[in-house]
Amino acid sequence: MQKDSYISVDKPSENTIVIQKSRFITTLLPIKDYDDALEKVKAISKKYSDATHNCYAFISNESATEQRFSDDGEPQGTAGIPMLEVLKKRKVYMTLAVVTRYFGGVKLGANGLVGAYSSSVSAALDTAEKADMIWAVSLKATVAYSISKKVEEIIKNQGGHIENISYDNEVEISAIAPCQIADGLVAKIVDVTQGRAKVEVFDEAYRKFLESKR
Repeated sequence: MQKDSYISVDKPSENTIVIQKSRFITTLLPIKDYDDALEKVKAISKKYSDATHNCYAFISNESATEQRFSDDGEPQGTAGIPMLEVLKKRKVYMTLAVVTRYFGGVKLGANGLVGAYSSSVSAALDTAEKADMIWAVSLKATVAYSISKKVEEIIKNQGGHIENISYDNEVEISAIAPCQIADGLVAKIVDVTQGRAKVEVFDEAYRKFLESKR
């Protein structure tokens, strides 16, 4: 069954914006699961223990059904939920967002806070390294040197992504392909190489496809 793709933060990142003299530091972290997210919240809160607030939101599973957020002392509904909504709208899962606020002396009001926390997460996501996570298969094509370049071109042209190429007696091309094109891709390789390519297909799973531009 085909599943929706999502985005995940690929590496930890931090971004700071200033709104009405308050400093908002957004930390984005990849997470393994719900408990991992909570542990990382504790670590960031300790790092910024002198801050006015450390608000957070995360989606900790691939179906986006496991979610949590916190306003950490801000008026209810003005921080955690707006942060979570940004993650949901942009389909950023398996990712923790913590926005650390250092109060600058100017009260923003409820609407101002919603906008500030939303903007903080959006700005951080814009600059973070992200990966598209695609429901895909991995495959390995073992081919003779004489046809290896042709197989590489087929994989790329059909919408697959080559992860590794190793050279020995033959060439082994490791790639991933979205599930909806996998059967057609394998058939194309076999057809074009007249059956000389040995293609192995492995289990379906969410796999990192390419750096996300979203």
